[in-house]
Amino acid sequence: MIQIITHTQNIPGETLIWQQLLEEGADSILVRKPGWQETDYEQLLSQADPSCYPRLMIAEHAVLCERYGLQGLHFGEAARGNITEKDISSYQQMGWSLSTGIHSAETLQVASNNWNNLLLSPVFDSISKKGYTAAFNESFRLNKNGFKGNVLALGGVNDSTACKARRMLFDGIALLGAIWEKPEKAVKEFCRIRDIWRKIN
Repeated sequence: MIQIITHTQNIPGETLIWQQLLEEGADSILVRKPGWQETDYEQLLSQADPSCYPRLMIAEHAVLCERYGLQGLHFGEAARGNITEKDISSYQQMGWSLSTGIHSAETLQVASNNWNNLLLSPVFDSISKKGYTAAFNESFRLNKNGFKGNVLALGGVNDSTACKARRMLFDGIALLGAIWEKPEKAVKEFCRIRDIWRKIN
């Protein structure tokens, strides 16, 4: 599984790049813009081709998830603490995929199978956050401890570390800095990483 996480800022022509990335084989795109309000997200979503909606996750905006028929919701660590079992049950009844971020392998021991995807970070030195260094060494091997969903490696994943993430037994990778460092080359860079990931699949 390969997920793209959007740049934190607005990128010119971004929604067209989303479409191209999905056409090239990205499994989903997490639309996450910290600090943005619902209206900001909606303006961006309205620019996207509707064919993209079923493969877009969105950060914490259930109203927009329903309105646009998106794939599901992502919750950061802080927001996750405010979600009730009733909320989760409601989202599941809607057929939404649910994901959240975690920062230690130990969290997997208590991870609820209500989550479809867990994003574990930082696996490698971050590309987008300078000074945000790897929390795992290359000898790390993922033990899902009975967790039934996907665990994706996030943080510093690029064409040289994707193969290491596979050896660490991750179910997939989440790409941010490698894709958006040079937006004009986003699709080309994705294809390079995709081919490496598939080759070792």
